[in-house]
Amino acid sequence: MLCCTIELKSITASFRNPEFQNFHKSFPLPPPTALIGLAGAALGLSPRQAQEFLSTNSFRAGVSGKGQGMARDLWKYDRLSGTGSSIIIRELYVNTHYRIVFGSENHAAVEQLKGAFDQPFYALTLGQSDSLAKVVRTKLTDAVTEGSTLENTLVEGDIVPAILEQVLYGGTFALSLSTSDPIAYQLPIRFAYKSDYGMRTVAQRKLFSFVGPKVTFQNQTFSGVQVDEVFVPLFTL
Repeated sequence: MLCCTIELKSITASFRNPEFQNFHKSFPLPPPTALIGLAGAALGLSPRQAQEFLSTNSFRAGVSGKGQGMARDLWKYDRLSGTGSSIIIRELYVNTHYRIVFGSENHAAVEQLKGAFDQPFYALTLGQSDSLAKVVRTKLTDAVTEGSTLENTLVEGDIVPAILEQVLYGGTFALSLSTSDPIAYQLPIRFAYKSDYGMRTVAQRKLFSFVGPKVTFQNQTFSGVQVDEVFVPLFTL
């Protein structure tokens, strides 16, 4: 499998957790649908076309990284009823640094994606239109490996039991970037679209775990790509 690694930085990023209605709580990392959106913006594809491109070519993906801090923004919006405006609090991660990986057996599709991130068709954003992302560098690699240490990353499945098991070895662990948050979420990975840019509904969800502070597993490994000093586990889109 050939992989394209993309290193991104931004001043702010916000990835709304849909479970919160009157408060825009942010995931610490871009969820799978945000990664699909990034690829689509780079390629110049509509949301539906981007999803089809990655699905048709059986892409796998991964993301690791974090922000240096967090802030809360007051966001003013107009009510649909036309009765004026209101304000919502929105979480923002500040000075973010992410490493994203897209991999496929279709090498031509991976090379096409790398070329798109080298010269994006549309501006790349991280969750909101004013959170512009800068591509630091891209690289092609076929060095898919196994890793046992996870940190600030997204993993397919619920790995809470595996993390708790580390207690048996006397190790330290943390459940997430903020221990008040649940670690596992059923995240959308695919939408059903009425048109390229039309209304959408969730067509498929998958269980993912957000891992924060470093944890090393004694009896479990994960398939992924080493990007400099960061191991990025891969999952199926």
